[in-house]
Amino acid sequence: MKPARTALLCCLLAAGIVPLAAGQDAAPTVEAGKGWHYRVYAEHLPAVDNLAIAPDGSLYATQELSDGKGKLLRVHNGRNETIVSDLNRPDGLLAARGLLYVTEEVAEGRVLEVNPRGGARRVLAVLHNPEGIGLLPDGGLVISEDSVSGRLVRLQEDGTAETLTGGLNRPEGLAVGGDGTIFFAETGTGRVLAYKDGELDVLLDDLDEPDQVKLAPDGALWVTEDARPGRLLRLKNGALEVVLSGLMAPQGIAFAGNGVVLVAEQGRGRILAVSGTAP
Repeated sequence: MKPARTALLCCLLAAGIVPLAAGQDAAPTVEAGKGWHYRVYAEHLPAVDNLAIAPDGSLYATQELSDGKGKLLRVHNGRNETIVSDLNRPDGLLAARGLLYVTEEVAEGRVLEVNPRGGARRVLAVLHNPEGIGLLPDGGLVISEDSVSGRLVRLQEDGTAETLTGGLNRPEGLAVGGDGTIFFAETGTGRVLAYKDGELDVLLDDLDEPDQVKLAPDGALWVTEDARPGRLLRLKNGALEVVLSGLMAPQGIAFAGNGVVLVAEQGRGRILAVSGTAP
């Protein structure tokens, strides 16, 4: 998410104000596509950003609050428990190997390994605007650097970053397939791309600020558009479907099981649970 807009949004949300989309008299109504419906899963989450579900079913979220007061939260039964409270624009979030991995989207942003039991942390690397983070099949971490000359990097054990591909225009959220394909949103061009073995392929084009991507267990690729209004999209077997529209700056996506998809709606400070009967 853009730094200036994030700071303004955080201030407004902290004051209890939900800003309106440009040219609109009121916030748009969220509408579900055919065969889909949604409910509010959690609320009172200003500046909620990315989501991750641990193997034990715990839901975690990052909050990009202003003034270096970002948080890592556990969300459970209507309660928001702070795991770490002094993060600087925490954005990307990954649950793997019994740990949480968090990126701080600032010029000298840390990639952190966090123990959810107590919040102990370890700095793995310092990168330029790190955002998306995923786990490669061989156990390595891949991270996107969100800048106008951004790149995908593989994080080495000593904290150095090996460039996989560069010259990208604001790569943000990413997901890794079982064969090692890296799917990512290139916000600056409105595209979703796939990277594997040195090759880039365009999967989607002409989107409005694509932000986060997530691979579902059935192989579908889910995408949020960080716009006001924005959309939650689903790409499966080459067909693109609008699952929700009228969202206010939707961000992270997580799969809660039983076909339920969670999406963070940052502009309204809440998480929605989406389900449906689409094939």
